[in-house]
This record gives sequence, structure tokens and C-alpha cells, in this order.
Amino acid sequence: MGRGNVRPMNMPGTLLLAVLCCCMAAEARGAAPADGTSCQVDPYPSELVQKSGLYELPADPAARTSLIRFKTRDGHTLNAYTYRATGFSESDGPMVFVLHGAARNAIDYLNRFKPIAEQHGALAIAPEFPDTIYGPGSDRYTLAVSRGRPIYSGTYMPWLWRAPDRYLYSEIEHLFEAVRQELKSSRCTYGIWGHSAGGQFVHRLVTFLPGARVDSAVAVNSGFYTLPSYGNGSDPNYSMPYGLKGTPLGEEDVRRLLEAPLVVLVGEHDTETGEESESVRDSKYANYQGLNRRERAEFYFKTGKREALRLGLRFGWRFAVIPGAGHSARRVGPSAAWYLFQPPDAQPCTPTPAGQARGLVINEIYGDPAGGLAGDANRDGTRDPQGDEFVELVNASDRDICLSGWYLTDAASPERHRFPIGSLLPAGKALVVFGGGVPTGAFGEAEVQTAFSSGELNLNNDGDVLTLADADGKAYQRISWGDCAGRECAEEHIASPININQSLSRWPEAKGPFTPHRKITGDSAYSPGTRAGGKLFE
Repeated sequence: MGRGNVRPMNMPGTLLLAVLCCCMAAEARGAAPADGTSCQVDPYPSELVQKSGLYELPADPAARTSLIRFKTRDGHTLNAYTYRATGFSESDGPMVFVLHGAARNAIDYLNRFKPIAEQHGALAIAPEFPDTIYGPGSDRYTLAVSRGRPIYSGTYMPWLWRAPDRYLYSEIEHLFEAVRQELKSSRCTYGIWGHSAGGQFVHRLVTFLPGARVDSAVAVNSGFYTLPSYGNGSDPNYSMPYGLKGTPLGEEDVRRLLEAPLVVLVGEHDTETGEESESVRDSKYANYQGLNRRERAEFYFKTGKREALRLGLRFGWRFAVIPGAGHSARRVGPSAAWYLFQPPDAQPCTPTPAGQARGLVINEIYGDPAGGLAGDANRDGTRDPQGDEFVELVNASDRDICLSGWYLTDAASPERHRFPIGSLLPAGKALVVFGGGVPTGAFGEAEVQTAFSSGELNLNNDGDVLTLADADGKAYQRISWGDCAGRECAEEHIASPININQSLSRWPEAKGPFTPHRKITGDSAYSPGTRAGGKLFE
């Protein structure tokens, strides 16, 4: 394993990482150890200069731009944008760090993650590492282990490396410790996900901080990887930063990396090469991993699996291709979220073909939100003509249906919403897709999603054609109304426009024709996630 380039395991930096280690194997996901002992503690908690973002609730006007400010080990004061879910528990609620890409647009990443954090009762924290400090370029953000310029060498030179507690990746550990202490939380671990340059940051955090207190690390659409191998000892394709040759990591560090709860995700269509896009690194060492991000993600995962097999280890990583997604943080976020909030050994469901989805129905359509708060169907405190639209699906069969990769289309767009990885609709239950916003509270026992593919459902009130198709593109159900937006109307057609300030819901439930909601209930205008009268689907 090229041990001639490995720092001995008794060096102070490695001992520090051992101090940071949280006993994840012995405890439930994120909870304090079952034997009553306390969580492991980072000895360098960040100084919180501003704390308000940890306490502002979504209903607070200030919460739209909530943030905390913290000091780094190198003396800089940085912003971290926050979202505290309505149901977040300070004592033991989940915490998730969201890492931006090369554009350093942390607040945009946080805004897209808010609906997910709300549904899971989480505190989301999106630190911003500005290129005015950690730039120019992305290397000083994604490869921040050196005292000066980023390290490109297969020879380990200790004087070039910072102490591990001063790696930029360690700022996540320090900030997590500060937040834990401020909230007096018993939470021992955190989740973290990043896209593009943020994906590079995340997988290198797991690589260079083998004791990081991470319960799930999700790296999505990374540009290139630090392969978990030293190669044959002389192959430059495995030199830092493309591999472990020239790094201080020892064999035990590599073992912990390969057993770590790392998830590698890549968009199905993230296939641009360096010749086609300036954002894709086009060096011979990066191209050794593959000509595009999808090939590189697959190569990285296969390399890890091969090394784990060679060392006789339990391989802790997971890998998936996100259906329909390219290099878009908006499209991949909900799939990343499934891995963040599931046990580390969970595997997503396999998409159900249209021919085997008998009993699945589009049950309710709300395309014309009423004025004022009466139209606030997603209950986020704001009436929005796009965000409060919704489509409700019901599984009226006696078996679960996996909707991963399925999608909704209309007359104007081939993809209004792509169902993310892990979209399992249990028998007898409902799933609601809102146009946007931050759906808040319980909607019966329904799973709730937002139309992340296009950013909105944008149902045309005068006429449209709504289609539900399976992961292979086979149309399962088509419903049209009004003038059908000039397209061919569906066999199931509603003759009039839907600009009636209420939803259309099937009556009898999940079986009958679409009927104005108030005609069913007498008063309520919609019922996302529940039966028309408010009772649960069972």
C-alpha cells in the first residue's frame, strides 16, 4: 500500500482524529450511546459570533434569511445559513450540513433543502466558504489540507500539510460541536451532503478525517475524486489529490474510510466531458477516472469496493445513479435526502413498472389556489399561485408501489416532477406533490414532495394534459381538462377549466370521477394527503 509515504500512526494529528471519533457502531443513528456514556467531543468548538439562526422558527420573518456566524481556526468569520424545522428538537433533533458548489451560493442550497428539513424535523446548516478567502478557483475549497497552495504530489512532505484540526473539512466538526453545546443537544452525529465542488468537499472530509462524527455523508456529482488507493506505489494516477499516494493517511485510516457511511450519487445525464464543458476538469489524471462525472463516480465507487474486498472489509459505501438528473443541485437534492435520513444499510426500492402499478391513481388536483391564506394549501404561511398547487396520488392497491424515477408531465413540459430515489408509496396511502414552497405540518400520513425538477407544477387552469409516467417513460395515467392547451385530450377528460378556487377530487374516493371539492364536503376547498372529509387514507 505504499507505506513508505505513510505517516506513522502515532503522530499527534492521527491521535487527534481518534479523539474526534464518535462510537457510531455502538449507538443508534445520531443518538447518545446506549450504555449511558457521553458523545465524543471536538476539543476546538467554533466561536459562535451570531447565534440567532439556531432559534428562529420558520414563521419568523427573519427566518427567511436566518444565519449564524462563526470563527474558523484560521481566524476568519464566516456565515452559515440555517433553517430550523417547525418540529426540530433541540435536545436530540437531526442536524444536516449542506455544502455548496464552486459558485459559493450557500443560501440557494439551503433554500432548496428547506422543504426536506421541514419534513424530517431537522436543523439544516449551510456554511459559506467565500472565494475571496478560499479561492481563486475551487481547489482552495475542496483540497484545503495544505499550509499554502493545494498539494499535487505523490511524495509526502509533512511541512506542506496542516494539522488535521486545521483542515477546512474540520470546520464542520468544530461548528457541529459549537451548535451541540449551544443547544445542549445529545446528538452525537450529523449528516452532510454536497453537490459538485461540495461533493468533492464531502468525500474528502470522510477521507482525511476518518474520525469525523458523520452518520451519513452524501457526495453528488463530484468533479473528480481522491481515490481510496495508493495504486502500485509509482502510478501518478494515484498521487495526491487523485489518490492517497503522498498523503499522511495510514492503513487504519483507509480501513475506516472504506467502512464509512459514504454515499456516492451521480445524475443519469451528468455526462459532459472536459471538451464540452469548462466546469469538467480535463487533465489526464482526472480523465483516468473517466471522461465525465458519471464515469468518474462509477470508477471511484468500484475502486473503493475493490480495495475493501482486497482488505477483507465490510464495504460501507453505497452508490446510485439519479434518474433524469444532470448536473443540477435542485434535481439531485431530494434523492440525496433519502440517504441522509435512512439507516446506513438501507437500500432504496426498485421502480415498479407501469404494468404492475394497478391501483395507483391521481386522486386530487389543485391548480387554482384561492386568494389570501385560504389558498395556502402547503401551510407555509404564504399563498403562492405556483407553490400551493398540488397533485395527490393514492395507492388503492394491496401492495406497495415504488415511484422512484417516475415523473409527472403536462402539455408545456416533458417533466414537471421526477420522483426521487426512495419514493415508496405504501398500500392504501397517499403522496402529495406541491408546486413549491415549504410544506409545513402533517398532511395525514402522506409523503410530501415538491416539484423540484422544474421548480413548479404550473398547471394551466384553462386547459392542460397531466400525465403520470413510469421510470421507463411509459404513460400510466393521463388526465386533461378545458381546452387541453391545444394538445390531444386524454381519454379521462374534465370538460371545464379548473379555475374554481378549489381542488378537483375523485368521488367516490380513488375510484370515481373528478368532482369539485366543496361539492363533496360542503366547506373545505382541498384535502392534500387525506380523504376529502379529512380522515386518513388506510
